[in-house]
Amino acid sequence: MFAGEKAPDFTLYDHTGRPRTLSALLSEGPVVLFFFPLASSPICTAQACHFRDLSDEFARVGAQRVGISTDTVDRQAHFARQRAFDYPLLSDADGVVSELFGVRRGRIATLRRSVLARDEALRGRHTRRRGLLARLLPVRRTTFVIDTDRTILKVVSSEVRAMVHADQTLWFLKNRAVSHSSPPVRPTHSEGDWFTGPEAADEPSLVRPYTLTAGRTDAGIDLALEAPVEALDTTAKPPRWPKNDVRGQILTSCAHNPSVAEIASQLSLPLGATRFLVDDLVTQGYLRVHAPRGDSMTIDERRELISKTVRGLRALRGTA
Repeated sequence: MFAGEKAPDFTLYDHTGRPRTLSALLSEGPVVLFFFPLASSPICTAQACHFRDLSDEFARVGAQRVGISTDTVDRQAHFARQRAFDYPLLSDADGVVSELFGVRRGRIATLRRSVLARDEALRGRHTRRRGLLARLLPVRRTTFVIDTDRTILKVVSSEVRAMVHADQTLWFLKNRAVSHSSPPVRPTHSEGDWFTGPEAADEPSLVRPYTLTAGRTDAGIDLALEAPVEALDTTAKPPRWPKNDVRGQILTSCAHNPSVAEIASQLSLPLGATRFLVDDLVTQGYLRVHAPRGDSMTIDERRELISKTVRGLRALRGTA
């Protein structure tokens, strides 16, 4: 699922055997719902313990933490007792909720086995590997920040960086809580001030984006290249950036709802840096990212979207 979509409502049992409904949880404030593959495994333990250790910080921004995996209620209960978690762990034993949120593994492999049995027999070793991964790690490690109206505000995806899930969601919620007129709160870095600096020339500059992203060109943000980006009305909260700041150029380029790939090509930005900056502007309320329309598109609309995305990627390749 993408930011901006509505999260499905559901009811699952938590580690105490109590039924929990998402809408009931949201009545007390935003929910940080984090999916983890396997209770008590090393990375999942680090991820869940980091959410536990940041209890006071999440309370200050009014957010609730909720863990979920395909483990049974008994396994969740053991995990919670073992690590003294102060938030519910939900048991999605049949994987239905994981499927609804798009984080369940193995569905494509199952369909492929039913249709291409002979081909998979020839590639049996690779098929068994995919099936084994789905059995050992049934869901992708993904965190969703869900607003009280069930709108997904942010998605964090990382399989091996356990700490980034709590850190990024807490950073997002802190920035959402403060006034837009105040400087955004950022994790501490030694690179200096990311939001000040000499004004660049009129043309886009590659130096400024690297400064804003602390040198990162791939922030691990799950943002489709073909996702349309819409610029929102900023008259109520005009940005206070230097005249030629690349973020202002991104806002200007989004007047006609370009895709992420088109923005990168128009401004000669690395794709990873573009994803990072677009996500940051969504956090600040200046942009909205729409989910790709997929099967609901007509053939002509699909052809136009593919053509625009390919043109953007070709133009970007030509500037590399």
